[in-house]
Amino acid sequence: MRASRRRTRRRRVLGVLPALWRGLLAALRHPQPLLFAGFLWLTGWGLWTHAQRTDAFRITRVLLPPESGLTLRDPLIGDNLWSVNLRAVSEELHRQQPALKSVRVIRQLPDAIRIQPITRLPIAQVKLDRWYDVDREGFILPEPKAQPDDRLIQLAGWDRTGGLKPGRDNTDERLQLGLRVWEALRRTRPMIARRITEINVAYPEQIRLIMDGNTEIRCGAEKELAANLDRLQGTLRALAKQPFSVQYIDLRFQEPVVGPGT
Repeated sequence: MRASRRRTRRRRVLGVLPALWRGLLAALRHPQPLLFAGFLWLTGWGLWTHAQRTDAFRITRVLLPPESGLTLRDPLIGDNLWSVNLRAVSEELHRQQPALKSVRVIRQLPDAIRIQPITRLPIAQVKLDRWYDVDREGFILPEPKAQPDDRLIQLAGWDRTGGLKPGRDNTDERLQLGLRVWEALRRTRPMIARRITEINVAYPEQIRLIMDGNTEIRCGAEKELAANLDRLQGTLRALAKQPFSVQYIDLRFQEPVVGPGT
């Protein structure tokens, strides 16, 4: 079997060689495409070399938002616009403020560098020693708040003395689960999402939502979320016609269980 495989590989290699030879002969007989490609390469190389040497592309301005608090160790003034390592400048600035999502560095012809700090957009909040905003990647913004923000969903269900840390990305499984549940709600059930005030993932197999500040929605595990949200939507339609208050809705059954309030 091995000998057969070796012979097959040898035949393939030997079959490639004649094809390469035929291609070379064809290129020699009709050299116009090769000459044209070489002309384009030489023209591009010449233009690039000229751009790196001409004074027309000397940097005279670095456009940096004054309120950003970012500073450049190397002011870049006088450097050639095309010789600046944009990635290195971006990384240097981002290290100054890790809470930024990124720092975009852009060449602005003919003689300027524009720097754009990209801030993180919070989509939720968690309670540690105080309240902190969280973006969709799980980065906990370092600026604490004494009171929760009514505009942001609250994520709960972990030990506050655990591994969640402000000012960095957090890969805590329950935090990531809470963010996925919130994204699914916002994407597939925006009308319901507007009424949700808290997502509790203390028990990943028993996800709980708090709706309108006081109604507990028992959703089960993440894999059941889509089906259970369908049940919730139908249940809410039926309850809209009823005059009584609701303490909880348990979606873990084929027919949701509704617990009336007191």
